Amino acid sequence: MRPAKKMSRKQTFHIKKNDLVEVITGEERERRGRVLEVIAAKTMAIVEGVNLVKKHQRARSQAKPSGIVTVPAPLHISNLMLICPRCSKKTKVRMEKIENKRVRICRKCGESLE
Repeated sequence: MRPAKKMSRKQTFHIKKNDLVEVITGEERERRGRVLEVIAAKTMAIVEGVNLVKKHQRARSQAKPSGIVTVPAPLHISNLMLICPRCSKKTKVRMEKIENKRVRICRKCGESLE
């Protein structure tokens, strides 16, 4: 007998692109930055100026020579905490439906994050 197929649902996160976040664990703890990209398949996010790694790059053309470049590496989303733009504190979010849209709400000040 075959196992039943799993239903795949789009994964949602408390963090989106261009949010201000703070790293809460690890080597980069207490560093803040903007989210450049959310990688849903790996539950990771790339944060500007945080978790920088050196990468050896091969020359692609005359305009892009070879060398060692510094690029931000992804961090797991569970290691990031959202910063509310209004109260400037680390906060969790709650979801509410306002005019048939799911909106993130700051738990500390009650302000919408959208």
